[in-house]
Parts: sequence; C-alpha cells; structure tokens
Amino acid sequence: MVEKMDDFERELKEQLQAREVPAGFTERVMARVPEQRVSSWKWVGFGMPAWRWAVAALLVAGMVAGGVEHDRQQRIAGARAREQVLLALRITGSSLRDVQQKVSRGDR
Repeated sequence: MVEKMDDFERELKEQLQAREVPAGFTERVMARVPEQRVSSWKWVGFGMPAWRWAVAALLVAGMVAGGVEHDRQQRIAGARAREQVLLALRITGSSLRDVQQKVSRGDR
C-alpha cells in the first residue's frame, strides 16, 4: 500500500511540474474567449454598474409610491366608513324619535 502511495505521489509531482507553454497557446486561448462589449453605463460605487443602481432606485421609488397610494386608499376607506356610520346613526336617531313620539301619543 505504501508503495502504491509513493508511485501516486511521484506521478502527481511529475504532472504538477511547470512545463514550457506550447507555441501559439496564448493566441489560441484568447481567440476562444468571447469579446466583451463595452457598456456605455459606467461602473459606480460598491462594484455595481450604474444600470443596476438605476433599477434599484426605480424599485425603491415604486415601493414608496405604492405605500403612499395604499395610505391614500386606507384614508378614503376610513372616510367612507365614517360617513356610513354617521348615516346609520341619523337613521337610527330618526327612527327612535318616531317611536318615542308614537309612545308619547299613545299610538300603537
């Protein structure tokens, strides 16, 4: 077992030794690398390109606008509910007055 490990280590060392690069190797590799397009958007802080910052800003603005609209809708719903309660109280008050008058007059 020790002999197999020694053979393996010897072979590993041989394979990992630095070798001379074949002629034209760099050119062949670079020919296969896709050419990167240069974007008109510049890179800005925190390693993010400007277009990502723009998208993030739009998302935040959308969330804020959605929150403001939600608040507005809640206020409108509250105002409608208040109006309905006041109307119900007026109707109830009117009905109670009618009943009270009938009782006072002795009507049945």
